[in-house]
Amino acid sequence: MEIVNIVATVTLDRPLDLSALHELLPGSKMPKTGSPWLQYRLAPENYYIPFYRSGKFLVNGLRSVDSILPVADRVISILNNAGLDVKATAITVHNIVAVDSLETSIPMERVFEALLSMGERVEYEPEQFPGLIVKRGGGSFLLFPTGKLVVTGLKKSGEILPAIAELRALVAGVL
Repeated sequence: MEIVNIVATVTLDRPLDLSALHELLPGSKMPKTGSPWLQYRLAPENYYIPFYRSGKFLVNGLRSVDSILPVADRVISILNNAGLDVKATAITVHNIVAVDSLETSIPMERVFEALLSMGERVEYEPEQFPGLIVKRGGGSFLLFPTGKLVVTGLKKSGEILPAIAELRALVAGVL
């Protein structure tokens, strides 16, 4: 299993004036007039950081939960060095995306029918999307014919491996 993206929200102690922040923050981009966010890329990793008027910003592109606080602190330091006196009041993980493989090809129709008959929340419309979507335990699992598995929607890294193990057991019971 490999974590490929984490999205977290950092809440600051005050709202942000995005136009003023755009002037203070080199490399930032205002998508269009009246936009509700300001885009920023944190170098050298190229993390995507959108700032919002509410005083929140997202940190997107992380691959480790342990890196959230150091990256948030770097962004806050950049804001403080630009002349804004802000502090973080909360950090919330919204989504962890991980990939894995079941290491076998998947007969999609058979697995879909079996999971559906077991009462699982499952979707499969190959004309629209080539993967089987299983929703369980607060997460969504995208299962592909090759056996590749994408897990999204979980908020704690410790939830990922047990959730994958449960899905493996479900699919193995069908195969």
